[in-house]
Amino acid sequence: MKKVFISADIEGMEGNVSRIQSNRGNMDYSIARKRLAEDVNAAVRACFDFGYDEVYVCDGHGDMENLIIEDMDPRCKLVSGAMRSSLQMEGIDSSFDAYISFGHAGAGLTLGGVIDHCYNGGKIYNLRFNGVTMNTETVCNGLVAGFYGVPLVACIGDKALAEECKAFVPNIEAIVVKEGRSRFSAVSVHPTVAREMIYNGVKSALARIDEIKPIACAETLTMEIDFKDSNMADTASLVPGVVRLAPRTVSFTGDPETVFKVHELLIFRLVDSYNL
Repeated sequence: MKKVFISADIEGMEGNVSRIQSNRGNMDYSIARKRLAEDVNAAVRACFDFGYDEVYVCDGHGDMENLIIEDMDPRCKLVSGAMRSSLQMEGIDSSFDAYISFGHAGAGLTLGGVIDHCYNGGKIYNLRFNGVTMNTETVCNGLVAGFYGVPLVACIGDKALAEECKAFVPNIEAIVVKEGRSRFSAVSVHPTVAREMIYNGVKSALARIDEIKPIACAETLTMEIDFKDSNMADTASLVPGVVRLAPRTVSFTGDPETVFKVHELLIFRLVDSYNL
């Protein structure tokens, strides 16, 4: 059985340039979540049309309850809900053949990165694995996929995301649906055009899957997190095995599966409990 894993974040899609569109409760959020569903469906259709048997879509934005299941291609399987152990990669394993990401630029990495941030935007400034900066979520997720031998074959988002992904996967299929003018401004293609680009780009990526190698994942990982405030590092330091490196920086070393779980714990579970 041939399988594709898709993670879907909202900030990178065409036309999305602000939190008014991205965040639940704001006036344009209902439009953005529908647009995301249609964009993801274009990728899902491409996978099935190319001959794949199963497609998982992992809702990976905010509370991870953005994609309405009735809006999705009925052939895909939807992973939703925030209480999970693998964030935007919940369900990934070695049975998958390819990983596709709807993503956005990492925090402060590339000029013109639209709504650039690293997972928990109000808490995390930088993220490193074995000394290598990986605060682009798509790249970090690609490391998780790489642990299971699954290649990151395509990314969908802005020009900055494409550049950041190509630094790790030079021959990735980078589908650029907008180009940033600032953190909260971009030139976007129309959604109809974007979906055609996504459909054709995903098929192109799957046609080249044997040429695209997984991101290498070492047997032992040291994760370093730079928080935006020292009180977040105070809280993280209470976890056994976490080492305080600097006022806003902590590290944790272990096997990849353990490190990925601690990553979820420190980035979402603990540091959200207290903030000034």
